[in-house]
Amino acid sequence: MDRRQQKRLIAWLLAPSLVFVTVMGAFPVLSQFVLSFTEFNMKFADERGFAGLSNFAKLAGDAIFRQDLWQTFSFTVISVGLELTLGLAVALLLNRIRRGRTVFNTAIILPWALPTVVAATMWSLILNDRVGLVNSVLGQLGLIEDPIVWLGPGLAMVSCILADVWKTVPFVAIILLAGLKSVPDQYYEAAELDGAGRWQVFRYVTLPLLKPFIAVALLFRTMDAFRVFDVIWVLTGGASRTETLSIYIYKVLFRYSDMGYGSAMTVALFAIVFVLSLVLIRFMRISQDPVSE
Repeated sequence: MDRRQQKRLIAWLLAPSLVFVTVMGAFPVLSQFVLSFTEFNMKFADERGFAGLSNFAKLAGDAIFRQDLWQTFSFTVISVGLELTLGLAVALLLNRIRRGRTVFNTAIILPWALPTVVAATMWSLILNDRVGLVNSVLGQLGLIEDPIVWLGPGLAMVSCILADVWKTVPFVAIILLAGLKSVPDQYYEAAELDGAGRWQVFRYVTLPLLKPFIAVALLFRTMDAFRVFDVIWVLTGGASRTETLSIYIYKVLFRYSDMGYGSAMTVALFAIVFVLSLVLIRFMRISQDPVSE
């Protein structure tokens, strides 16, 4: 069997799976797109008609949508920025460990292995203003007199970001650690022969070679963070100015049963994530040649 026949056989073997994944992925998107042009409320199931672009016009003037979009954007930028910074620090630390590496790698990946709902529930107990561990420790140390309402106005978004960062830093660290393992030792040896210090080695050798891996982590985490729902829903339910676009869409679809308007918001969220993905993929392509200096 020559190479052309092998490729043809592989294509035929993969075809059923590809068709299944395409259909299962395309059907929800297309159904939401169609519903976004309709006026359809589940409470009045018999009344359904074509609405044109009225749902999107309503979306443009929706102050709650704009506020939630800003809060989602803020959550994404801050959480992903912290995750990349801390993930890089953890990866550099793990890369220097020689003894007990398996134990440390297992320990660091545990938060990511936990289901998000479980991790968020755990943080809701830790940050509870009455019986939470954080207030208890701070009180015993004499740092606070009155309990701090971590999940109340002012600190709720900070607490949500903290929980999300704790959960996903291991994911970023594992990706960057794989990148560090792929860096040839010759680069470091050449840098040492040239008299480069640790900061210079990191800036001109390690960081440029990690660009493709940073881009991959940035792509996955940005798309995931912009669609955040579960961690915030468990911690605050969207209260105290923590409501994101996903939570707002959930309320419109399942609380208010407005399928038309909710679908329009879903299409808008899909478009935003799609554009962000294109921008990040473009950044990944630019980073394919990591050594530019």
